[in-house]
Amino acid sequence: MHMGHEIMLFLGFSGLLLALMIFTSIDSQSVYGIAIKIDAPVSNQQVPVGELTINGTSSDNSSAQCQVYVDWNNLKPYQLATATGSNGTSDFSTWSYTYTSKYHLIQTGLNDLTSKITCLVPPAGPTVTKWYSINVTGSTSSGQTTAQTSGQATNQSSNVQLPLPTVNDKTSTAGAQTTSPPTETPTGNSDTSLNSDKITLDLNVEHNPISAGERQTVTLTASDPATGNPLDRVFLRLTIKDPSGNIIKDYTDNDGSLSPSFRLGEDITGSFSVLASASQAGIETTKSMSFVVE
Repeated sequence: MHMGHEIMLFLGFSGLLLALMIFTSIDSQSVYGIAIKIDAPVSNQQVPVGELTINGTSSDNSSAQCQVYVDWNNLKPYQLATATGSNGTSDFSTWSYTYTSKYHLIQTGLNDLTSKITCLVPPAGPTVTKWYSINVTGSTSSGQTTAQTSGQATNQSSNVQLPLPTVNDKTSTAGAQTTSPPTETPTGNSDTSLNSDKITLDLNVEHNPISAGERQTVTLTASDPATGNPLDRVFLRLTIKDPSGNIIKDYTDNDGSLSPSFRLGEDITGSFSVLASASQAGIETTKSMSFVVE
């Protein structure tokens, strides 16, 4: 009987200790708030194509173990920003980053710029991460700050580090080429195309239907219909429109393939249009489809 009491007391103490450890772990995560923001340029601003410097702020301080990264159109890997805080090279309370040809220049059309802060909660984890994104419109004209209605800034947070999907993002500057995307707007889950006998377009989406706020990947490839081999030196354009017809993403490339990944807004549902075009030596091919956001 005495032995039974000791076992019960031990189990009770062990349960209490485990509950205390779990509560302490949850509490340390919930109180460790982090923040990240791109201050300049502002979302939906028109900026010159080429090099661009962005500036931002974060919740990092002298005692936090944080770093700030940025990307362009979800092109991985993330690039480490430059800390400009008053406490030295590890103080990301203010930060900056310049997009150059070493990573990627600003291209004509929409550019998705995302900042990410990652912090290690003392003494040994977990890692917490927060994102902040804006869209800017690259233009060859100067002195304009057009505010488009699509692509609002997003501020997404997570209490734990989540792996992002790995995609082959190959969006790049298209120079002075001005090939327009197709104008037809498909409905439902239709897949329509107008292909020449010189270029075959393969267009698909990773998820259909997809939930609002999730990350979608669209893949576009131009190939030779005779051999089935991907074409090079062909100009591609990929445009995504929301149900109201507003352009939310616009990608171009000269390499014959595009596979951008982007996060959908949380407040718009319905049928989104995917419009694709390819041109080479005066020959143009178009294709379109749609996906449903629920």
